[in-house]
Amino acid sequence: MARKRRKKLPIFEAAMTVFSEKGFEKATVDEIAERAGIAKGTIYYNYGSKKNLFLSLLEEGIERLETAAKKEIARRNNIRTKLEALITVQLQFFEDHKNYCKVLLSEVWGRDTPWEEKAERIRSGYLSMIRDLIEVGKAEGLIKKRLDAGTTASALFGMISIAALDRFLFEKEYSYEDILNTLRSFFFTGVEDKRRT
Repeated sequence: MARKRRKKLPIFEAAMTVFSEKGFEKATVDEIAERAGIAKGTIYYNYGSKKNLFLSLLEEGIERLETAAKKEIARRNNIRTKLEALITVQLQFFEDHKNYCKVLLSEVWGRDTPWEEKAERIRSGYLSMIRDLIEVGKAEGLIKKRLDAGTTASALFGMISIAALDRFLFEKEYSYEDILNTLRSFFFTGVEDKRRT
């Protein structure tokens, strides 16, 4: 039975670094505690197990991404700028949290994984938010009506995620602005209805 966390510990980055380097199976609570500068017992007291820690941190990352995206989307007044904000927020989030990006895409995403529930949480939360924006874009004539909103939302999420993973984790030098502008241009060139007046 999962233990209710007593308090949120400042271990997000330390734990994600260890999980990113070792994978869930090989990562140890000892390593995480050492990187975070806290006692191993504190982690067990607050999370109960390595699995509960991992699941809690995955949820924390999803919540951070959703909160940041919702905040920026709410500040925009048209669908194109809302979608541009979403691209910017997701890319910035993955740059700021490179190890989370790696863990999310390598350990969690997919079927028949122990973390399938978290992948579904992203699909029903964050991807649903993107899908809703796509539907509004279609209704307003910005996005081609023939495009399936679910597939378009998945493609946008995947495009940003894989570009972030590739550039931020494997390239020594990169231009954040070039990546952002390329993603925006690529997305809007592919989905925008050119017949719109």
